[in-house]
Amino acid sequence: MISMMRHPARPPHVALADHFANPASSRHPLRIRLTSGEEFDCRAPCFDVDHLALSVTTSEGDVRKVRPADIQVVYERRPRWPAYAGLSVTTVALGAAMSAVLVPLLAPLTAADGAFLGALGGALAAAVLPWFLPSLSPFAYERLLERLGPFASWRTVFRKADA
Repeated sequence: MISMMRHPARPPHVALADHFANPASSRHPLRIRLTSGEEFDCRAPCFDVDHLALSVTTSEGDVRKVRPADIQVVYERRPRWPAYAGLSVTTVALGAAMSAVLVPLLAPLTAADGAFLGALGGALAAAVLPWFLPSLSPFAYERLLERLGPFASWRTVFRKADA
């Protein structure tokens, strides 16, 4: 008979270090709730393995170090799929429209050829833009996510009980 063994929970500092070791995890705005009940928004997380603390930049621009034992929950603000779809459609349409006008003026091609080439360029831009935009301006990206309203959501990335 196979026995079901529960694996011991990972310590909070290990779970946080693993999550924030991925460079992509530092692109999205965060909200941290402490065990004291305090909650604050921040960005640019970096886990300091020497001091076992999560270093973040608050919305006010202050750098704050938070010990994993003091963290109750960490949320991450991310766009939902309709936001990505809207961005993709808009980027492809703008690329096609601009190229349909500009390509016949600059090259011996038709507007249809220009629209096709612009749509291809827009598709490439749409694939790169979601990863490029957060690194371009973290503050502008944070404001954009706030304006997206229902097209962006908070996702739990760390909960003390999960560690």
